[in-house]
Amino acid sequence: METEPQANARKMLTIKEVSQWLGVSRHTLRFWEKELSGIIVPLRTQGGQRRYTLEHLILIKEIKRLKKQGLSLVDIKENFSNNNNHGNSDISKVDLLANQIADIVRSAISNFLKQENGT
Repeated sequence: METEPQANARKMLTIKEVSQWLGVSRHTLRFWEKELSGIIVPLRTQGGQRRYTLEHLILIKEIKRLKKQGLSLVDIKENFSNNNNHGNSDISKVDLLANQIADIVRSAISNFLKQENGT
């Protein structure tokens, strides 16, 4: 199970931290950034190192979920582009949040059932 960082929304995370928390390799994060240009746009330090916010984590988590459902990066990019071009960015944010909450609930239920079964 992915664990969310216990940080405030302004905390900047390194690519290593994002990779560990979300279970996505650094190579994959860089590849997604390139292929989904304009969708994943990490901040940069003066030295050019990537820095991610909590919002980036939510976005990357959604991309990971869509990939698991079998969507290609082209489909994912089109999906995000369509949402932003039609003024649905608020809807997509709600969808992202709903999916994140659903993941948390699934994890809590799974942990509860494991405890009940003594595992």
